[in-house]
Amino acid sequence: MRFLPIRAWLCALLCAAAAHAHVSSEKEIAELADRAHRGVAEARQELERRAAEGDVIAERHMGLLYIAGRSQARNEARAIEWFRRGAAKGDIVSAHNLGVIHERAPLELRDAQVAIKWYRVAAEKGYARSQANLGAMLAEGRGAPADLDEARSWLEKAAAQGEPRGRYLLGMLYLEGRGVEKNVNEAVRLIRLAAENRDRDAQYRLALLHGTGTGVDKDDARALAWLRKAAEQEQAEAQYLLSAVYAHGLYGVAPDGKAAVSWLRRGARQGHAESQYALGIALAEGRGVARDASEAYGWLLEASRNGHAEAARYVERIRSRAPRPAPDPGAPAQSR
Repeated sequence: MRFLPIRAWLCALLCAAAAHAHVSSEKEIAELADRAHRGVAEARQELERRAAEGDVIAERHMGLLYIAGRSQARNEARAIEWFRRGAAKGDIVSAHNLGVIHERAPLELRDAQVAIKWYRVAAEKGYARSQANLGAMLAEGRGAPADLDEARSWLEKAAAQGEPRGRYLLGMLYLEGRGVEKNVNEAVRLIRLAAENRDRDAQYRLALLHGTGTGVDKDDARALAWLRKAAEQEQAEAQYLLSAVYAHGLYGVAPDGKAAVSWLRRGARQGHAESQYALGIALAEGRGVARDASEAYGWLLEASRNGHAEAARYVERIRSRAPRPAPDPGAPAQSR
């Protein structure tokens, strides 16, 4: 899982159930926050004033502003401060967002145990996305010992509320037979429901299912359609696979090197190591893009840093062939 995009956070915000007494206030502050996101200084100042006075909805939106990094530099630490204030007053969306930051933020702020704690706070109050994320972490054993029974329980609660992420993750348990009896038909049903509700990982998985004919008719056209949907939503693995579709002319698509490189770039910019490596090779060899040894080396180095073994070997070969600087004739001789 990757750091939750601000668009998804705002969606969670707008969909959250609010107490009746705060409905008009929440709408007003949401409109104020929207103007602040668009860079209106007066709106940001008013939003911060209300947050400083203790308005819980304004506190939440201040956290979102620091995550978006639009009207000021992105600052997860400041976002945490504002979300903590809201969570302390019982705001479940702020508690959820604390879980997201501590699960997926830069390393100095990442803490899986703290993420579990905040997801549990919101999940126990019925917040479906937290139930899904908590279930995922428990299934994977991140932040707490793996517990498939509890994971399944939380995912079932999220799925029962129609949460796309919960449906997708529960579907994956059925597909893999983890913690439940394997049931491909139920897996496909849940994954399809999630995909139709724009869960990008579900869309990618449904593309793979149609591509292989697992639990559904093998259908290249449907596989390609779902793959495009996932890739357009910045699902990096879908972008990488779509680049291969264009590079090799799969699924009835005409080969298109430029399109292949374009999708590689989108995946590479998200830190997808395979895309970074493939983009580096394409730039080195001039496939679908003008040859650029400097940029090629940069992407191969980035892929290496992200754990791509072949990229690391490629970088070492480049370094070993690099000419050594000529000795400075004015430098003092080194004793041996």
